[in-house]
Amino acid sequence: MIGVVLPIRTFIKFSGGGDVHSKEVLSRLAKRTDILLLPPPSEIINNYSEIYNYLDKIPFNFPDFINGLKNENLSYSDILHKYSLYLNNVRIIYDFISYIHLDMTSKGSKAKLFIKSLSRDIYCNEMVSFDAYCIAKITNKPLVTTLQSEIRSYGESIRFLYGSTKYKIGDPLFGFKQRYNFLNIAKFGRILNDPIVKYVLAVSEGSLEGLKLKSEKIKVLKPGNAFNPDLLRFRTKNKENYLVFWARLYYLKGIFEIPYIMREIVKRHRDVKLLIFGEFINNIEKEKFFNLIKNFNLEKHIKWLGFISDEEKYKIVSKARALIYPSHVDSFSLVILESLALGTPVIAYDLPGPKSIYRDLKAVRFVREFDIDRMALNVLDILKMKDEDYFSFLIYNEMLDKFLERYNSWDKVTDEILTYLNK
Repeated sequence: MIGVVLPIRTFIKFSGGGDVHSKEVLSRLAKRTDILLLPPPSEIINNYSEIYNYLDKIPFNFPDFINGLKNENLSYSDILHKYSLYLNNVRIIYDFISYIHLDMTSKGSKAKLFIKSLSRDIYCNEMVSFDAYCIAKITNKPLVTTLQSEIRSYGESIRFLYGSTKYKIGDPLFGFKQRYNFLNIAKFGRILNDPIVKYVLAVSEGSLEGLKLKSEKIKVLKPGNAFNPDLLRFRTKNKENYLVFWARLYYLKGIFEIPYIMREIVKRHRDVKLLIFGEFINNIEKEKFFNLIKNFNLEKHIKWLGFISDEEKYKIVSKARALIYPSHVDSFSLVILESLALGTPVIAYDLPGPKSIYRDLKAVRFVREFDIDRMALNVLDILKMKDEDYFSFLIYNEMLDKFLERYNSWDKVTDEILTYLNK
């Protein structure tokens, strides 16, 4: 039996490609071996009232004690103790997303976390916890964990600091904080050296660059992600004169650069439009986005469709001339993969993770992060291409066909993960 550590919110609220990966692989693992789903202790403590109502709707088994926690006020150590009593039949712990909890809400929490970062201790408590590691440690079970997020290097963090300040987006210190939290507070480097950690899996070579950690335990999944081959049926040569942005609508996915990019494109191509869909992460970012559109006089050129079905989404992306994808956070990018399956080229920032996967494909063009002008020029270049060149050079070629063949099955991803779980 495999104990799988995965937040219940994965089944409640979609938050990105990591959730897709987790659900696709988990459903296949469950057909091949016995699975016991282990909610992270930090989630049980902080969100139990929310997740309790979903437990019966999730088609996986939980430890018996989980359903009985509704009226109990348990500490982090109490929950770990319960896990130690109920996981006797589990042979290995698998963690889909390297879930790390840091409590930033309590009074003085930032100062307390800084003090903890100065210690060599690895923490398993309400304030700091690498949940899967803590469960593995208390139960003495080997751990395999997958990194689904890319940790920025100092150089990349400086670039984000400069660009986000220039364009006034989000938290300029995001890259530094993410790195500090993962390596200095959660002590991932020390956790990696613990014999109980069997493997750390990554979905791409590039996603490991910022970590600067060397270990025989670190392995790259090949393939690390996949697309549903049913997407190929949406491919069409009846392209329309519009562009598309496909991602979660918040600053780390580049939503605030979109108006700047479109402003440059419209200067040279007046009749082009951009379609976006999905829900904004909050009303503040939504208001800021539409204010930018208004200030740049782009109301006729950018259309927000709101929430749409997957069927509609795939039809829209397949008919677009190009996907504009100025994302700042990706270790692989399912959006790029699925866009290629739908027959639409992509212009993206040169993040190490995606670049290590797609760099040899003509249908994917990378520009330096925050290089608005270069991204606009690449879009304009694609818009100017004749259909014959567009399809033969970008989409319908042997290199892309072979690439998609390699990534066309979640069973392949599951097989790859199982090789490490069974070693």
